[in-house]
Parts: sequence; structure tokens; C-alpha cells
Amino acid sequence: MPPEQTASPRWRDLVSRTAASRGYPIKIERALADPAQYSHTEKVPQLAQLLDGALKFPDGIAAKQLSGLMDLAFRVVLTVGAGSTYRGYEEFLEYALRLIEILQTRGAPTTQLLLSAARFQACLANGDPLRRSLIERAVEAAQDSPDHVIARLHLARFHIDISDYTGARRHVAECRAALGSEQDGPLGPDLETTAGITNYYIDPNTARRHFEAAVNLGHRFGEHPAATQPIATALHYLGRLAADRGEYQLALEYFVQGERRSDDYLTGHGFYHQRLAEILTDHGPAGEAEYHLCRAEETFARVGQVSNGLTLLQGSWARWYLRQGDFARAERNLTSAIEASRRESAPRVELVLQAELLRLRLRQRTLGGALRVLARAGILYLTGESISSRRHVLQQARTIAAMTSRFLRPKPIPPDQQPVSCPCGADHTTPHNTQPTATATP
Repeated sequence: MPPEQTASPRWRDLVSRTAASRGYPIKIERALADPAQYSHTEKVPQLAQLLDGALKFPDGIAAKQLSGLMDLAFRVVLTVGAGSTYRGYEEFLEYALRLIEILQTRGAPTTQLLLSAARFQACLANGDPLRRSLIERAVEAAQDSPDHVIARLHLARFHIDISDYTGARRHVAECRAALGSEQDGPLGPDLETTAGITNYYIDPNTARRHFEAAVNLGHRFGEHPAATQPIATALHYLGRLAADRGEYQLALEYFVQGERRSDDYLTGHGFYHQRLAEILTDHGPAGEAEYHLCRAEETFARVGQVSNGLTLLQGSWARWYLRQGDFARAERNLTSAIEASRRESAPRVELVLQAELLRLRLRQRTLGGALRVLARAGILYLTGESISSRRHVLQQARTIAAMTSRFLRPKPIPPDQQPVSCPCGADHTTPHNTQPTATATP
């Protein structure tokens, strides 16, 4: 056989790889020139292919293009979603993280990309070590003071999610010291909101003052990219505090205000619908509650949420079924959700679900079952919460006990007030599915 024929397969492969190495920069440039073309769920696999191509031929792609491509990819998957049938989330993240490493070797900024990766990972496993590692890497990669503060506040919120409030407050204090006289600047709302969340389960009054401070700063910095979502989060928590006080209509209005200020991240939209549904289930029209439960589920499914959001949602569905008198279905939802929370090692999520289960046991009038739930909740609290002092454990226990009491016996609407109704403006009669989705891993 002639030598040129034995060499031709290698030659064809070389030509193919050369064409691909030249083609991917062009494809990426076109994607960045028209990002709106990717504002559809079915486009996520195409973005994953571009990430894969950039990973195979990085030398021909400028750092600015690589950063822009990853920013676009994370933004699309977190705001548009890939749908519940997409199975490439882990591969998508792997490509992105390897590209971030390439950018780091080139000295390019990577803090915001690492934080986006951490938000993505939170959809899959909120308290996962990988999420923490990504945030810590973002802190280390920060090239200026604002990025460093933003990343450290993300780290504080991670500590909140794993119930380490002492660690979270330590990070907030470091951020406050780093900002110094600029605490009233554009990063102030994020600082105050995070400080408020660290106090939510210990001192609600202090928490409320921090949230109100964040909202007040919003009058000056509400349109600043670093301030918009923290202000929305502060409004969300002011709504939760209003609900704790029995001011349910005010709580709904706070939630709607927060939603109007929030970013387009689907997980946040899912929690918004869930919070509306919880109040409407107990104090409003059942049909409006059902509508928002379905919207929450659809939203979580689009982003591939299988972490805390979807697990907590099953507890909200159980509350709705309990209102309908369907005890069996409520129990099935709670059983599967509690199992999922244990797989995720999420004790604070299981505590919320155990409270829902306690409400069910009380409605079933099963004293033994209620006592077993209380015993399990006590164990979870003592082993799952990170408490640094006796004063804090007593203070937090009193706060949680008061919240639980109000949860089990919600404050009734005064006779001179109208029953609550949803102020979101949506058509709540839109047909929707009432069958909750199983908490399956994508």
C-alpha cells in the first residue's frame, strides 16, 4: 500500500481538528454578538457544546471571549433553564470549571464566574463541599476590594445554609471592616441583608432593622448591579417576618415587591411562588395557593433544582393536601421529602419538614406520632445547628419555638379585616398541573 494512503486518515484528522480550532472562535463570537438567540431552554446543550469546543481549542480564543462565553452560559442555565429532562448538568459544570482554570493561568478575573458556578452547584446540592470550595476560590481570586467583599458575603450565606450562624457573622464582620466608611455605598444592601439573615433565627427584631436598612439604601443604589438582588432578598425576609407576626396581607405585598426587584434567577422565582403559596394555603383562596405551588414546581424543574428548593416545596404541597383533608397524600409527600433532605445532609430543611409533619400528626390526633416528631426535631436542632454559646442556644431556641407555635396555630384574620388575597396580578385560573414532581436527581 502506498505511504500516502496509510497517512491519509491522520491527515484527515489533522485537517478536521484545524477546521474545528478555527471554527469555534467564530461560533463563540457569534454567540456573544447575539446572546438573545440562547434565551430558550433547548439552547443549553448548544452552549455546552461551545464550552466543550473552547476547552478543546483554547489557544485560539481570547480570554475576554472565554469569560463572555461562560458568563452567557451560566446566565442562560440559571435564568432560562435547561428543563427537567436535561441530563448534562454535571458535564456542563465540569467544562466551565476547567475553562475557569485556563483563565486563571492567563491572569484573567474569575471571581464572578466562580460565584456563578457556586450558585449553579447550589441547585444540585446546597450544602455540598464543592459549593463551599468554589466560593472560597472566588474569595482567593478576587482582584479588588469590591469583588473580595461580594465573594465573602457569598461565603457568609453558605455558612447560613449549613446553620453555622457564628461563622456567617464572622464573615459579615470582616466585610464590614473591609468596607469601613463605604458601608453606605453600593455594597451596603448586600452587607445589611446578609447581616439580617444571620440574625433571623436568633433575634428577629435585629434582623428586621438590618433588612430595613438594606431597603433604605436601595433608594440611592437600587439600580446598581451589586444592590438589586440584596434589596429583593431583604424585602423577601421582611415578608417572612410580617407573616411571623400574623400580618399576612403585608407579607404577600413584601414578597411581590421583592419579586419585582429581583434578578432573573429561576431558583429565586421558585421560592417566591412557594412563599406566596404557603400563606395562601393557610389564609387565602385554595385555588390561588395551588396556582403558585404549580408555578414554583415548574420553575424549579426548568433550572434542574433538586436541592433544598424542591425538597421544601414538597412540604408546602403537603400543607395544601392537608387543607383538602387528604392526609394520605400529605404524608407521602412529607416522607419522600424528609428522605431527600437526609440524603442531602440538610438538617435545617428537615426541621421545616418535621414541623409540617407535626402539624399533620396533630390533625390526625396521634399523640405518640407527634411526640416522636418532637423528639426527632430536638435531636436535629441539637446536632444540626452550630451554636457558639449557651446564650445563643437559649435565644435561638426561644425564637424557633415561637415560630413553630405560630406555624402550628396561625394567627387568625381579625373579623374586621378581609381574608388575604394574592396581590401578584396573575390570572390564577390558568390551568395547571396539581401532581407534584418527584425529587429525582437530574
